[in-house]
Amino acid sequence: MTSVQHEEWEQRFVVPETMRTGLAQLQEASLQVAAQMQSLNSQRGSELAPRANPLMHYGSPKLSARRNASLLTLARAASPSPRLAPRADTLDPAYGSPEITAIETTAQFLEWYAHVEGRLAADQDAESLAFASHLHTRLDECTRMEETVNKVEAALDTLRGDYERVGERTGGVRMACGVLQTRQGRLAQMAGEINERLDVYGSLGPITQFFNAPGDSVCMDPEFLPSLERAERALEFIEAHKDARDSELYAMRFAQCRSRALTLIKMHAQREFRRLGAQSNTNSASSEHVRVRAAATRLRPLLMALQQRGTEIHTNAVQVLADVEASYFQMRRIWLHAHVPQSLQSIEKEHTDEAAVLRDWCAFVMGVCADEGRLYAEFFGISSGKGLRAHEDMVMHVFYEQVRPRIIREAQVDVLAALCLTLLAYQRPNESNEPVEPGEPGELEAFYAVVGAVLEDAQQRLAFRAQAFVRGEITGYRMSADDAQAAVQWIRSVDSDDLADHWEYPPVQRLRWLVAQISGCVDTEVQHGLTDEALAACKQSIATHGARTVRDSVRGDADAEQLAHQFVTCSMTLADQAAEPDQTHYGGLNAGSARFSCDLPV
Repeated sequence: MTSVQHEEWEQRFVVPETMRTGLAQLQEASLQVAAQMQSLNSQRGSELAPRANPLMHYGSPKLSARRNASLLTLARAASPSPRLAPRADTLDPAYGSPEITAIETTAQFLEWYAHVEGRLAADQDAESLAFASHLHTRLDECTRMEETVNKVEAALDTLRGDYERVGERTGGVRMACGVLQTRQGRLAQMAGEINERLDVYGSLGPITQFFNAPGDSVCMDPEFLPSLERAERALEFIEAHKDARDSELYAMRFAQCRSRALTLIKMHAQREFRRLGAQSNTNSASSEHVRVRAAATRLRPLLMALQQRGTEIHTNAVQVLADVEASYFQMRRIWLHAHVPQSLQSIEKEHTDEAAVLRDWCAFVMGVCADEGRLYAEFFGISSGKGLRAHEDMVMHVFYEQVRPRIIREAQVDVLAALCLTLLAYQRPNESNEPVEPGEPGELEAFYAVVGAVLEDAQQRLAFRAQAFVRGEITGYRMSADDAQAAVQWIRSVDSDDLADHWEYPPVQRLRWLVAQISGCVDTEVQHGLTDEALAACKQSIATHGARTVRDSVRGDADAEQLAHQFVTCSMTLADQAAEPDQTHYGGLNAGSARFSCDLPV
């Protein structure tokens, strides 16, 4: 109860002074009961703490009922008369304001107090009952919420199971789609292969019709080479599937198409080569090359295709390529047969020196061979071959027929030495200890081969003429009276430090000149042999003819033998010096002084 209710209660129901002592005792007893209850609740761990108002501890409906019953029993036992006090119900404002009578006995008080306490208990229990009802309501709501949560969890479990089943089914569908795509790819590939194979058989008619078209310009059609390649692929496919129906017939037809295409190439190329050969211009090499290169631009794709097939096992292609090359080389020979001799004669007229003529001839034919190799490469795509080597051999044969007679007729040692040096300058590079590169272009093989043969002839001729020179100019030398007088004067005025300052024995001079001429022109062994032979002949001439002539020229002189001996010693020393190939002092003998009187056999 609130403070307002207590005040209103005290104003309405005034307690007499005679009852205050009993009420105080009753209040003390109630406090003791409340303390005992508080102690008991604390020992039992009750969650409900004792309240400040002691009367609140009697709010339990069960305690209030027992207490009320006890009080009513005590009131009846203490009542002296059957008259009762006014009903406690009359205290309720709902019954109005009854007249308040004084409580005269303890029984009346107890009865009144029981009624009052019952009403107070009822008021106190209303809030607890309302809270309990509220708790029951919340409990019901929690129960319903728990049921709802359980239903939601069950629904989620159901959805999760459905999701997993859908995932499994989706994976199965995806796998099935992958299998279907793989099958579809294989089917598409198979369909492509089938279409390709069908195209092989279906292409026979258009290819045959194309190759058998009338006219001479079928080869120049842009579809010519692709049609040839399709025919060859079809032939390879049919040969790889010989078990197919009518495979032999189709193979024969496609082989005929390929042979027809190769024949068309040959006919067109031969026709072009005949036209070029008929229009050859021997007056201008540059205009001829421009005209031939223009034709090569048109024929190159066809001839390269023919060259590519000629390296394979197709016998027909090999024969067709050989025929085309023969026509090409025939066309080039028509021009070269007139151009090469004419050019060689023009070069010969420009020079009087044999070495200069040979040098320009070598440069010319070397350029011709290089040009022929480049022209062949522009037509056929390669710069070497058996046909090209044979063609260049023909050019070099013309050169060889012009050079060899000139070398055989030449009798002068110095001229032959100059010719050998010229030929050595044009010798094959890899013969001078240089490594040979594999696959080196062979357009100059014929040139190097003929130059090597001519060089060998020139070296042999030089060695022969050198031996003849030794026999005629050194061994056959005869000293004149003037030379004898000059030798005596030289011996009497000679200085050991410079023997060849004033005069030198002519065979020694000729030995020195010969060694200088043949140095580097022949092989080392041949050079040493010729030098030793010339040195031996020179020493023999000094020891026999020279010494005797000097002795006879000073006959009667007391020191004749001494002068002869000194002549031999000094001349031998000079001869040994002259035999060294690095000696450049010729003792006054020039190139023309060796060409004197004696006639040597050619």
